[in-house]
Amino acid sequence: MSSNQSVDRALQILWTLNGLQHATVTQIAQELHVHKSTASRLLTALERHRLVTRQPDSLAYELGHGILQLASSVNSQYDLTRSAQLLVEAVAEHFNLTANVAILDDTYAVNIAQSDPPDKFFTPRQYVGRRTPGHATSSGKVLLAFADQQIRDRIASESLHRFTPHTITDTSALMADLELARQRGWAVSNNEWDEDMTAIGVPLLGSQDRIVAAVTVTGFTHDLPPETFAARAQELQTVVAQHGRLLD
Repeated sequence: MSSNQSVDRALQILWTLNGLQHATVTQIAQELHVHKSTASRLLTALERHRLVTRQPDSLAYELGHGILQLASSVNSQYDLTRSAQLLVEAVAEHFNLTANVAILDDTYAVNIAQSDPPDKFFTPRQYVGRRTPGHATSSGKVLLAFADQQIRDRIASESLHRFTPHTITDTSALMADLELARQRGWAVSNNEWDEDMTAIGVPLLGSQDRIVAAVTVTGFTHDLPPETFAARAQELQTVVAQHGRLLD
């Protein structure tokens, strides 16, 4: 039996138990049209990962607690995205700029929520679901600055792609920029990802002060000029502290 076929049959077992609530090895074998020994082997593997459990009295199998753990992870991600959307709407309204929430994926930032100011006709492009470079975006810099050391070591070993003439491509310069972001609690992208676009990012902290996500505001350079970065960053920190309610 191929590995793909084994995976497919194991998933069939989970769906079968979801419908029947509980079933014996014989019943599972009949549902899958396989020998009892094959069904037993698959059930043993699923039981090892706590995805199914065997009832001691009837020897029938039912879904295990591992399924609940997986489901809770999905719910947590949904809650994070839903809360992030509420947050960016508040931030966008306050600053009259595009707001994003992003999470770290390897050395990249992935945007999970975005809100644009309603009265602006031209706004930054839609970034939800997009992977953006950690070294060239304010969200990426914040996430990298507060990430574990091994993540920063990884980007320090990578070749940094240039997107505009202002993109930081020197590793030493990037490490210094990340350290500065960590010290002051905010990072910027000054025409580094898109020409004539600036952005400020601050961390959203969860329990034990671990970073959960980055919250950013983005605009054209004339809407968010570099001389306003420090004041705007402090303002963004205040707004996030007031409205940020994401879970770790």
